[in-house]
Amino acid sequence: MTGRRGFSFIELLVALIVFGILAGISLLRYKDLRNHAVSAAVASDLNGIRLAAYNHWADRESWPADAAPGVVPPELVPYLPQGFTFTRPTYTLDWEGGGGAVQAGVVVTTADPGLMVVLARRLGGNTPFFVLGATLTYVIVGPTGTS
Repeated sequence: MTGRRGFSFIELLVALIVFGILAGISLLRYKDLRNHAVSAAVASDLNGIRLAAYNHWADRESWPADAAPGVVPPELVPYLPQGFTFTRPTYTLDWEGGGGAVQAGVVVTTADPGLMVVLARRLGGNTPFFVLGATLTYVIVGPTGTS
């Protein structure tokens, strides 16, 4: 009995096209899931920094002084978890204080615009923030809430 052996060029080409489409879809889904996970980490970091800033305020009635991007303000170190860093693989945090009494903020900078969109969606309308390009500024209002 004689039969055909192997696959024809057309069959291999169709299989490669199907695998390519499936790989493209899964890669997009992976990136979306990764952005959701990173945005949860950013939101958690922002909440931790907010609580540390309020604890500093309760002790000294002022905000910590401004710090360079990626640098944890020395005044916040005692209130943050040990080893907390403002430099992460996909984003950088920047404390924008000034020692004033009204408000301070944390600036999140990333090179991934998709992450910024997901982060803004995650923070929603419950927290004061604004997005400008590749940065999101999270505003920390004084404990009295007045200016």
